[in-house]
Amino acid sequence: MRCSISTGNSNNAQAGEKSSRCARCGACTVVCPVYRASGGKEYYSGRGKKYLLEVMGEETPSPVFEDIFSKCLLCGACVAACPRGVDVVEEVRDARSDFTRGYGEHGYQKFLAAKVLEKPELLGVVRRFGRSFHSLLSTTLPADSGLRVKLAMFGGEPVSFANEKIASSAAPISTSTGIGEQLIYFPGCSARYLAPEVLDASRELLGSLGFSVHIPAGLVCCGLAIDSIGEREKARQLAKKNIEALEQQNGRIVVSCGSCYAHLLRYKQLLAGDSPWADRAEEVAGRLVELSRLLDLTLAEKGLTSEKDSPGRVASKKNLRVFYHDPCHLRNELDITREPRNVLKRFSARVELLELADGPQCCGQGGLFHLGAPELSATIRDDLTVKVLAMEPDIITSSCSGCLMQWKSALAAASVELPVLHLSELVSMLSGQKA
Repeated sequence: MRCSISTGNSNNAQAGEKSSRCARCGACTVVCPVYRASGGKEYYSGRGKKYLLEVMGEETPSPVFEDIFSKCLLCGACVAACPRGVDVVEEVRDARSDFTRGYGEHGYQKFLAAKVLEKPELLGVVRRFGRSFHSLLSTTLPADSGLRVKLAMFGGEPVSFANEKIASSAAPISTSTGIGEQLIYFPGCSARYLAPEVLDASRELLGSLGFSVHIPAGLVCCGLAIDSIGEREKARQLAKKNIEALEQQNGRIVVSCGSCYAHLLRYKQLLAGDSPWADRAEEVAGRLVELSRLLDLTLAEKGLTSEKDSPGRVASKKNLRVFYHDPCHLRNELDITREPRNVLKRFSARVELLELADGPQCCGQGGLFHLGAPELSATIRDDLTVKVLAMEPDIITSSCSGCLMQWKSALAAASVELPVLHLSELVSMLSGQKA
């Protein structure tokens, strides 16, 4: 078993070295959302998984082992909290690459989702059906209906003709509203096929700041969800296709989904030892910029403020109470937490930024985790929802497509109607770029 700690090859030796560094201190259990949601089951914590890896050795993973390791959000909270820097997340990914029985409980749902992501244009069909059923059934289904909660992710503004054209096109797309630097834009599967309004808002916002935006042909799913369930080789194939597409032109590559951004940075690790792809992944990684970081930097350089440069004010005398949800990949792996808040604080005349008393929490979406562990996911989701709704927000925003879908489901489950907007949609609205 590749993820074990026994000797035999360099990979196992390295895994053994990492395992010996675990002090069993339990710092990872305190911050693990799954551990807390399960009522304190030790085997779901990072420490518990480390112990299971040790006792398993080279044995074939059992169904119980696979199920335990499938119930991990890969949120990185354990790694961020570990005083010794043990990378439990990477070891869980390695363990899943040895799965043989379908990714644990509810594995068939994750299998089907992964198949769709291999051809993300199919998500356009999912969106059209989902939004049609949402408009027909969302007001008639009972409040506790599971179907109503699932359909909530398709709620939002109707898709315009321009959006439909973008979502169905494999050709390169350019926005020439700006006369300055050309940015290569990686929108991700959700913004391109499930919620094209996010793609539109991001392009329009960047164009208003003077950028020319280009979406190259040939982009595919970033591969995060596929890699997270152990389909390592398929994830590598997707990575290579995206590298080829992103190499078509020089310049910075802006990514509007936090999870996609984190995984694109992982390409150099995913393709390590595969020359020359590892070097090409390194070059692409050096060009990546996350959207909130780009906005924070650009707004600061231009000295833009809401009072000076935002003619389209929100029609309200009181501040908009805005809750920004931190995507786990940005918060735990990359420490991108200040930048989105800096952007929103530029609209402080109209925006009151809300913060949780105990700090940010995971929403429980976790890529395909919400499909494989729906009960645990809902427990994590609902715990966060209660805390956020107690602050009485007017808008919930985030920069991760998965988190946005989870929040729409969360509000549907709580029978609460609130706008859930991507950060680019909210900033575009505040700056007068969208009605």
